[in-house]
Amino acid sequence: MKMKKTPPTRYPGLRGQIFLIMAGVVAVLLLVLWVFQLFLLQPMYETVKTRELRRTTDRIASAADEEDFQTYTDTVAKRTGACITVYEIVGRGAVLRVQSHIRGNCIIHNVSSSPLMNRLYAGAMQETYYMERISDSVFAAHPGEGQVPESIICARLATTEDGSNYFIVLNSEFELGDNTWDTLTMQLGLITLVLLLVTAVIAVVISKYISRPITQMSTEARKLALGTYDVHFDGGTFRETAELGDALNYAAKELSNLDTMQKELIANISHDLRTPLTMISGYSEVMRDIPGEMTPENMQIIIDETKRLGALVNDILDISAMTGSSQNTLHCEIFSLTETVRRTLDRYGKLRTHDGYDITFACDREVFIYADRSKILQVVYNLVNNAINYTGEDKKVQIRQVTENGQCRIEVTDTGEGIPAEQLPLIWDRYYKVKNYYKRSVAGTGLGLSIVKNILLLHGAQFGVQSVVGHGSTFWFALPEVTPEQDM
Repeated sequence: MKMKKTPPTRYPGLRGQIFLIMAGVVAVLLLVLWVFQLFLLQPMYETVKTRELRRTTDRIASAADEEDFQTYTDTVAKRTGACITVYEIVGRGAVLRVQSHIRGNCIIHNVSSSPLMNRLYAGAMQETYYMERISDSVFAAHPGEGQVPESIICARLATTEDGSNYFIVLNSEFELGDNTWDTLTMQLGLITLVLLLVTAVIAVVISKYISRPITQMSTEARKLALGTYDVHFDGGTFRETAELGDALNYAAKELSNLDTMQKELIANISHDLRTPLTMISGYSEVMRDIPGEMTPENMQIIIDETKRLGALVNDILDISAMTGSSQNTLHCEIFSLTETVRRTLDRYGKLRTHDGYDITFACDREVFIYADRSKILQVVYNLVNNAINYTGEDKKVQIRQVTENGQCRIEVTDTGEGIPAEQLPLIWDRYYKVKNYYKRSVAGTGLGLSIVKNILLLHGAQFGVQSVVGHGSTFWFALPEVTPEQDM
């Protein structure tokens, strides 16, 4: 039974997510505003009103000795919207001092409300600020004028500096009027509508501004995945997207270089393999078909070309091993680097004898190092082989051993065309070969120096190259010198 493939999960786009986030934030803000409007506005109004009445009684108490006290209370009443009555306590009785009317039916101005006044006075004697909410309309001075709205009364006893005692009573409406409530509700509704519209516009603009570079980079990335390296990633003006764009541009450039070098490698290997295979096939057919051609010279040609093929294959296997899981495995020991170089040069006896190469090795003494013998032998071999490949018409290759400050430095110098300064950092890259300056005399893949670089990096060794166009090149590496008896 064939199972259905589960479709990939599709997430909302960046624009949609930004819009949803902003809409959520605005929705929370509006919810808070409406909660305050519907449930907390009245309690907050009552708290503010109560605090205001207390402060007003304090100001009236401090001004009770003033001559123009009536004018002062009238001003306070108009400013605060509270009705004010002040009694001066004389002996066992109370004398009305001032009254400031704001509402005609205010209950504290009703002379028939003596039971209420007695209750307020008794409360003021027990508490500094005695507060009482009144909603009964029976105390209205003129019932026909309408029902008394719910109000709050603040009563206080005060003593002035001259020793006079006063009973201060303030009455203020304790409910928001219908007009005020409707006005606030309408205002909040308009704020809600404006916020929603502004949020939608800002979300669209911001999301488009933010997502534009990401969308562009996504499009370019698809082209890059299809093998189109002539792409450009524009990260925009945001630091994160700009850094991402720079990183992708660098990756595209490196992929382009790698693709070019791999194509060159295939072309080089094809060329290098074709020549020895053709010679092996040709000499083998001659030796088979023509009597007397089975000579040592012809056999040696086949053997030499076979070795060239082996060298090509070994280079490819070596660089594969360097990038594999075993690349960090070193089998270090103390050995003579001087003797290792000498043994390496023994491999080039035939080139000296038959091809006229002048390969010399100069050293002042025998030097020991602690390293992987086989890998350092490979480094020396590749550097010498590189110098032989690219040396000048005089076919000279010089190897020098220099010891200084506890470091043993091996230098391999050729007399070739040299390397331009701008190409020196690139020669250690895999597949890279300098163009238009070297004439290859033997087969090679362009992997030798990359192998050298990886081995020396594993050893933590210093290495480099010095070259002047027209005057040859010197490749070198340095490792710490040790004594033969040193315990590592």
